[in-house]
Formats: sequence, structure tokens, C-alpha cells
Amino acid sequence: MRAIRPALVLSLVSLCLGACASRSVVMEAPGEDRSAPWWNRAVFYEVFVRSFKDSSAGPLANDGVGDLQGLIESLDYLNDGDPRTASDLGVNALWLMPINPSPSYHGYDVTDYDSVNPAYGTNDDFRRLVRACHARGVRVIIDLVLNHTSDRHPFFAESRTVGSARRDWYVWSPTDPGWKGESGNAVWHRDPSGWYFGLFNHDMPDLNFADRSVTDEMSRVARFWLRDMGADGFRLDAARHLIEDGRVVSSTPATLAWLKDFQGRLKAVDPAALSVGEVWGPTEESARYVPAAMDLTFNFELARAVLDSVRDGRAAPAGAALEKALRLYPPGQFATFLTNHDQERVMSALGGDEGRARVAAALLFTLPGVPFVYYGEEIGMRGGKPDPDIRTPMQWTGGPNAGFCSASATPWRPANVDAAHRNVQGQHADETSLLGHYRRLIGLRRSSPSLARGVCAMVRASDPGVLAFVRVADASAMLVMVNVTGREIAGCTVSSAAGPLASLVMAPAAGTGGTGGQTPRAGPRPLAARERLRDARLAEVPAPDGSGAFPACVPLGVLAPRSAYIIELTPAK
Repeated sequence: MRAIRPALVLSLVSLCLGACASRSVVMEAPGEDRSAPWWNRAVFYEVFVRSFKDSSAGPLANDGVGDLQGLIESLDYLNDGDPRTASDLGVNALWLMPINPSPSYHGYDVTDYDSVNPAYGTNDDFRRLVRACHARGVRVIIDLVLNHTSDRHPFFAESRTVGSARRDWYVWSPTDPGWKGESGNAVWHRDPSGWYFGLFNHDMPDLNFADRSVTDEMSRVARFWLRDMGADGFRLDAARHLIEDGRVVSSTPATLAWLKDFQGRLKAVDPAALSVGEVWGPTEESARYVPAAMDLTFNFELARAVLDSVRDGRAAPAGAALEKALRLYPPGQFATFLTNHDQERVMSALGGDEGRARVAAALLFTLPGVPFVYYGEEIGMRGGKPDPDIRTPMQWTGGPNAGFCSASATPWRPANVDAAHRNVQGQHADETSLLGHYRRLIGLRRSSPSLARGVCAMVRASDPGVLAFVRVADASAMLVMVNVTGREIAGCTVSSAAGPLASLVMAPAAGTGGTGGQTPRAGPRPLAARERLRDARLAEVPAPDGSGAFPACVPLGVLAPRSAYIIELTPAK
């Protein structure tokens, strides 16, 4: 029996984390772990360009609208490219919400797939952004709105003429089919030349992917952004709705078949290009797309369950959702998040309780999958419906216009009223702030192969307020224990059935064994830890058996309210 000592404790009451970011100024650092796809080593940051930062120089400066130049000027905040510093957020991938020309503020109704919205800049500005990001080791993916276009797109204008070459590029009916969408919304819209299908709205007519010309055109668009513009992949908007089957508008066999073909086309252009899909449904549905049709899909069920657990102080919702994800997805091939641009912001969803927000963040960065952070989440920005109020300007300072644009400019939408006391400037130098918490969590995730790409197995905890699991990669493992309640928990036992710890405990001895040196050591080996905290009161923990299981034990005497403990385990020598 040996005591397991925690390598790092993420206490949301008394933060003990040290900065341990591991970053690079090149796309693949010398010696960097390359045993998994790049997205499994990434932490993504979702940017609504219109609201992130108005540029201070250039033709679009101080017009009250965020732009690509403003994003370039802000890159040091996201990742300064210097692995010796820990003052930046440390993300190494960006997802840009739609940047194509559009008549709307949000951009999800595209009028030109080949160019950048003039309010945000030019194609050359995008290329400059990509070069600046790549120089810092940051990848860039963009929103690709496949399902529909704007009703002002030239393609739709031509399609309105009966008999035109592009008439079949959209879904037309001579009469009103008379049925509604899944939520009772109107999906058939009247036009002088007939009725057309638009799942989301009359100004967003759906493309008809049963027409091969449409597939070829959107494949050309993807190739243009990958090859000519330098993008690293796409977030596929409304991916489950591409092809209808009668009145069935979600996840039809034809949609999955089309996406499988499209995935092949993407990989033919760039084998490393990422496709991550918005499949807003239960895990049973979203997991069906991976890996044949997309590399990742967002796990909406897990995101909701994490917030439910943190809000209600019960580990069961998050535990059940995690178990389902582990069962249905290929290991680690799903995208995790707390909320996004279509949902009430995390801080609002949790009632403004920063303690809950901190433990939610700890779960986000320790769970398997690929984490995505919505801009401003890291400083606790608030916002709820309607959608524009979820997409307000980034709160850089407590000054005029929250530092998003100059005091003399009029922002496209006013900043939140709490910007005066919740902003980047006010949290930047405070290691105990929510921003400091996010920085350390991101640094920990990126520096730990176990957390970044390790396999995951559930661990049974005796208290219903504790979620526990192990992450294992190579010769290291992390035991994660999260107290989602507002109470102190003493004497919580954890135990594990057969699982991935076997690969750690039974690792082959160096230079021993038969052919290939694969003969395992005889018998289970006790686990030790890299000791960084010397004052923790820890119980002895039995060594796991040869299957990776270990009996009930109490690793830590007391778990503080709303706290996450990460214990690094290594084979004892």
C-alpha cells in the first residue's frame, strides 16, 4: 500500500494551481505529442468577430463593429506565441462564426461564399489572420453554412425563375405542401414562382443537396477556404438538416451519406482538415456521425448535463451523460462546451454564481473530448435571449464601450452594464480571478497528455455530489474528483472496476520481455504521484489489480465545496 498524493489541486475555494502552460510558436513544436489528431491537443475559442474587437487602425477602425484586424490586434490576449509566459489565455485554436457577406448581423444567411464580409475586412485580412495565428501555433476554423443560403444570394435569385439552370438548387413545390417543422414553425414559404422550403426562416432557403451540382459547388467552396485561404477546417452549421426525407428533417440516411461523401472530399484536399458538426440532439444521434461523416460533433447532451449537475449539486446528470458519450463515441472524438452563441451564457445560466462557473470550467477542461470556450465566458460575461444579447461586445475594460471600440464610436450593440466591474483589464493581473482560473485550467490541459487525449473511465464515488473519473495516456494517469455541491464532503470513497489503469499498472518493463518486449511485469504495481502539495491529508490507496480495478478507498479526507481535485498517478519505481 502506498499513499497517493495529489499532483495538482484545483480548489474552487482556495486555488492552488500554478501556471503550467505548454505553448509553441510553430504549428508542431519539436518533441510535441503527435500521437493524436491535432484537434485532440487543442483548446478552441469561439469568436463572434462583430463583437470581439473593433480595430484601432486601418479602414475599419473605430466604426463600432468588430473586424479581422481587431482580432489580429487581440491575439496576444488569446495566445502570445511565447511558451515562457502564462499571461495569455493559452487557447490554440479559433472557431470564427460566419465571416461571409450577409444581410444580417449574425451572418448565418450567406450571400457570397467566396469572400469576407466587408464589415469585417477582406480576403487578404483573413489570410493575414491565419498567418498570424499559425505563427503562434493557433489553428483557425470557420463556420460553413451548408444547409441554406440567404434569399438574397444570386443562386436563389436565379432559382426563382422556373426553368432556370439553378431552379433545382433549392427545394420548390408548385403548391403549399401544408406541413410544419418539428417545432411547429412554418417551413414552406410563398414566392411568385411557387413554394420553397426554408427550415429556419423565409429568408434562409434550403439548398437542395439531391442536386449533384449543389454538392460540387459547396465542395468547391470548402476547397477554396482550405487551399486558397488557409483555413484549418470547418464548423458545419445545422449539419443534421441537409437532406429531408418527406417530413423528416433531421439526421436522415441521405444526410449522413452526403456528409460521408463530403468528408472524403475534405480529406482529399487536406487530410488534417477538421470537420466539427452542429448536431443538436441526443448523444445517440450526434454520435452516429463520427467518424465516417465528421471528425467531431458537439455533445449538447453532455453540456446540458454538466450545467444541471453544477446548478443542482448532483453528479448523476453529468455522470450519466459522460457514460453515454464514452459508450457511443470513438474515444475523445466529440466536442465539449458549456454554452454557445445560441444559448444563455454560462454565468447567466448559473444565476451569476461564480463558484458554480468555476467548477463547470474545471469539468470542461478535465472531461474527455475537445473543449470549446465561447468568447467572454472566461471573464464571466452574462447574456440571455434574444440572441443579440448573447453576442454583445467583448468586455475588455471598465471604460467607455467596454474598450471594444473607441469612446467616440457607437458600438453596433451596447456592452453589458456589468462591464464596469467584469472585464479583462480588471481580471488580468489577478491570479485568483475567473480569467486566471481559465488560464491555469487551459495550461494544465495542454501540458497533460492524460487530460488532452487520454482515455477515460468512470470511477464510483460514495457521495452523490462527487463526480469521479480517470484519464490515462501512455505511462501517466489522472484521477479527477469533482465536488459539485455547495457543502464540504468528508470521507468520500472512490473505487474503480476494470479499466484503463491496467495499461499504466501493467506497463511493460523497459528492455524486458520476449519478442518486441511486450511481456508485462508480474503482478500489479502500486501508484505514486509527483508531489507538489505537501500539506494535503491523504489516506493510503490500495494498488489497482492487473485489470486496472481498485477497491474502495478515500484518497482525500475532505473535499471543499464546489472544488475539483486532479491527482496525477504514475507507476511506483
